Amino acid sequence: MNDTSESNYEMLQALYDYKDTSSERTLDFKMNDEFFIYRDVADKKSWCLVINHTGDLGYVPYNYVKTIYVKDTHVLKFLENCLLAVQKKLDVNDNCSDKFKLYESLLRRQKKFKQKSSFNTLDTPVQCKTIDKGNQSETYEQTLNETGNSLSVSKKPKEITIPDIYEVVQQVRNHTGLSYNFSQIAVSVVIQYLSDLVDESAKSSLNSVREIIDTFPPTSATLPVECLENTKDGKCMQQLLEYLTAAKEDSQQRSWQIFDDHVQIEECLIELTSILKNADPMVINHVLKIDQYTSINNLLEYYQMELRWVIQKHLLNIFSELCKLNFVVVDIIINSILPMELARDMQNNKEDLNKQVILSEFLTLILSVGETLPISCFEYMNVDFVTKILSDIEDNELKSPDDEKKTECMINLLLSYNLQFPKIESNITLKGLAQRDNAKVLTENLLILLNTEKDPVQVLKLKKKPKNSVEKMLNDILADSKTAKLFYVNDIEVLVDIIIRQLLNIPSDEMARTSYLELCKNVIFNTEYLDRRHKLSDLNNCLQEILVDDSSCTKDQDVCIIKEIYLKYPELFK
Repeated sequence: MNDTSESNYEMLQALYDYKDTSSERTLDFKMNDEFFIYRDVADKKSWCLVINHTGDLGYVPYNYVKTIYVKDTHVLKFLENCLLAVQKKLDVNDNCSDKFKLYESLLRRQKKFKQKSSFNTLDTPVQCKTIDKGNQSETYEQTLNETGNSLSVSKKPKEITIPDIYEVVQQVRNHTGLSYNFSQIAVSVVIQYLSDLVDESAKSSLNSVREIIDTFPPTSATLPVECLENTKDGKCMQQLLEYLTAAKEDSQQRSWQIFDDHVQIEECLIELTSILKNADPMVINHVLKIDQYTSINNLLEYYQMELRWVIQKHLLNIFSELCKLNFVVVDIIINSILPMELARDMQNNKEDLNKQVILSEFLTLILSVGETLPISCFEYMNVDFVTKILSDIEDNELKSPDDEKKTECMINLLLSYNLQFPKIESNITLKGLAQRDNAKVLTENLLILLNTEKDPVQVLKLKKKPKNSVEKMLNDILADSKTAKLFYVNDIEVLVDIIIRQLLNIPSDEMARTSYLELCKNVIFNTEYLDRRHKLSDLNNCLQEILVDDSSCTKDQDVCIIKEIYLKYPELFK
């Protein structure tokens, strides 16, 4: 059994007798009993989940067993005996019991071993037919005829379809580990260079393949559902989600060392994250729709029940990738208690910088869509929450790149959080800002972002984009004279320079011009700008040009804002 040249599959064998009456989930065994490894532990220092020869599933201690190497035929025989034993214990009317699930699992494993054996032809003897000399000429002629028929059939060109090429792309991904997008590129490049190597008859087929690959990605209208269901990524994703659902329901594994499957769960989460990043988005969305997004709710419940941060961190990565692929997931998360849980964790774990950054980045992602949170979330996402964020922004000493990263994340979080409040009167962000004497770091960064025309929180590809978070934050702060005082005089002059440039450069068919006119009005009405009148004549010229521009798509709103300015200060704006 230790000859690994032909015996390459691991099983376990008992070194001693073992009996344990303290737990129902451990197995008793005798010396030399063999076990099929059902789920292994990476460090091999504690317990392993196995199946014994009678088809019972349970844990055995590693220090009571040794690893043996056996042939696939030995494993198949062992699994066959296990299946027979489990089958005798099955209740024919119950197809949801643990025994039935174990039976199905054993069947799948047996099928895999049979498939593996069918590919192993090294030990298969070659069978030769003895040809009678009397019938040799007849047989030879028959063979020639069959060969000629097959050649004539092969001359007929096969119609190449989108599902055919989709399968090729998936096979490239399966065998190379490339992402779905890179697999498309790989197929296209190979077809391009093959066209230069083949004759004219084959070149036409390659050209048709290339025409199809150039139209990728396919849509649900051109790709049958079967193509999505049969992908390796889809099947693997379903299995991983089922495993995580089982982990969520197994409360013992979170408290008892004997059932601690931390390593397996982490590996499962890493593999699922890889699929979400690299697989075809259509496959992922199809898997989510199969159970009507129940798997998302299961993962959310698991996050709340799990106490280990290392696992929670992987779950947040998975949620982030899912949000980027499907807006329904964003909606489910926003209407769950997860945002409130994350806000509470941010306030309770002030010392863990890495955790603060990860929590703030995920909160920024889901708040960036501008959807209204459930009212229960504001129990923790209140003025104290805003005060904590502002404190992290303004009081951070910026001694290291990590400090700078935290400041950036907190500013982004505040920008996305501010999208929750369409009305100034109920804006919690402004209530938190009103309590401060200065917000130098925040205001300077807002001006830098406005000048570079960046909205750092918009990372999701949304059909309906919310307001630009930077422009909204500036308008909200400047709409109240109390919070407008947070800007220094020099900051206001820099802001006016940016406003003039944007009013001159923004095309009349874009709605962004209205936002800058609002900024202009708020600066004039609620700051000390008119004391120094920085570039007042240039600003007035911009307003005049907008008034006479009849091609603007926001003509009515723009004229209304400009008239407000003229009515209040007629002596300055003529």
